Amino acid sequence: MNSDEIIHRRNSILFILISVFYFIQVIINIIVEGLASVFPPVYLFIGLGMILTLLIYSKVQPKFTMVVMVSCIYIYFYFLIRDCPCLVNFLFMWLGLPFSAIYQYSIIVILAGIYSIMLTYYGFFHLHYEIFPNVQSVDFVYIVLFGIFTTTFLLIFINKIRKANAKLQKLAYYDSLTGAANRLLLKEKFELQKEIKVHSLAILFIDMNGFKKVNDTYGHDVGDQLLEITVTRLNGVLRGTDLLCRLGGDEFVILLSNLDKQVLENITSRIQSELEKPIILNEQTITVSGSIGWSYTNDVSHADLDQMIKEADQAMYKVKHSNLAFSFS
Repeated sequence: MNSDEIIHRRNSILFILISVFYFIQVIINIIVEGLASVFPPVYLFIGLGMILTLLIYSKVQPKFTMVVMVSCIYIYFYFLIRDCPCLVNFLFMWLGLPFSAIYQYSIIVILAGIYSIMLTYYGFFHLHYEIFPNVQSVDFVYIVLFGIFTTTFLLIFINKIRKANAKLQKLAYYDSLTGAANRLLLKEKFELQKEIKVHSLAILFIDMNGFKKVNDTYGHDVGDQLLEITVTRLNGVLRGTDLLCRLGGDEFVILLSNLDKQVLENITSRIQSELEKPIILNEQTITVSGSIGWSYTNDVSHADLDQMIKEADQAMYKVKHSNLAFSFS
């Protein structure tokens, strides 16, 4: 799932939370202040809600919608505090900060913190007797410090959450030894390429020749180092849009898109040359090679990952039992 899809999902979640919060707040206001206290803010909420619903439904620039979402929260709170100035509504306003943290974007939390302090200033100095009748003016500093502390705490929390998510994502999507993608990431990237409607897809299947002999002769530690170096070299040949995946052992798959067969053959030749370069490990010169098969299609909408891997695998075995440099299916 890419970042825009994640933000879009969080936009939807936050909109639902805001709606639930609003109805709870309306009920509390009716109990405390009476039915008249929810008007006219209710009209504003309906208007903002319609705008946000349209943006979320149409998926127009999720990041823009994110900023609009947080801004609309505080626009609503401004009119709520202005039209119904009471301590309950002022306290509700501070919920905008934890709401904004849902996105796990530092800039959005900082924006929410600035909005919160601006509304605090407005409420404290323009509606002081309605909201803070028994609070001295000097205490404004402490409320601002509370806002700064809360914003800072959320920023630290988000930073830790993002680091933890990055570690989990690495464990979920990447091979722990080589750092190459695993089958799960390969599948997601393949489906994403179909969604964005690339004009062609190709799968390269690589099986390293002589790897077992290296393991048997020099040990598994050297074999592991050989795999790591191989992945580094292969990534140096590939384009930024290509994805290298380790299926297991000494088998690798590469997903490529938006290329013709001539470009694919050129990339395959460069990969073959890179694999055949000698590698020095523990003062030993090790030479391996690779058998490469590939599957190619222009019919992207009907492409199936497992079928393409199977076809590329079959083409690779043709190479292994012949003198071909590579083969395709």
